[in-house]
Amino acid sequence: MGAVEAALAEIAASLAVLSPQLEGLRDFQRVNLKSDARREVEVSLAEYARREQLLVSARTALEGLLGDGYPTMAVRTIEQVAYADLVENAATIAAALAQFAGAEPATELVTTAGAPQRKR
Repeated sequence: MGAVEAALAEIAASLAVLSPQLEGLRDFQRVNLKSDARREVEVSLAEYARREQLLVSARTALEGLLGDGYPTMAVRTIEQVAYADLVENAATIAAALAQFAGAEPATELVTTAGAPQRKR
């Protein structure tokens, strides 16, 4: 199972837990609660509904990725003239790149502090 499929499974599990919690909060909204309790239920309901929407949006996006063939991207077949142009440009870029070399990375770093100076 790939990472996207695992994420989809995790989202499904989270939604399965969230669904009855949301239903219960909605049930609380329908009963005769005092104002303090009603306010707490409404705040919680908004938080849980927001989480549900985020999970649904994430699931939709991940399903879209899979529908688009994720994780691979198809190799495009293009006209020969366009392909030859790309090859020629890649060759000149490679020739230009060969004119550069990366600097050797530092193998050791030694620092020394100077003498302290008084502030004026």
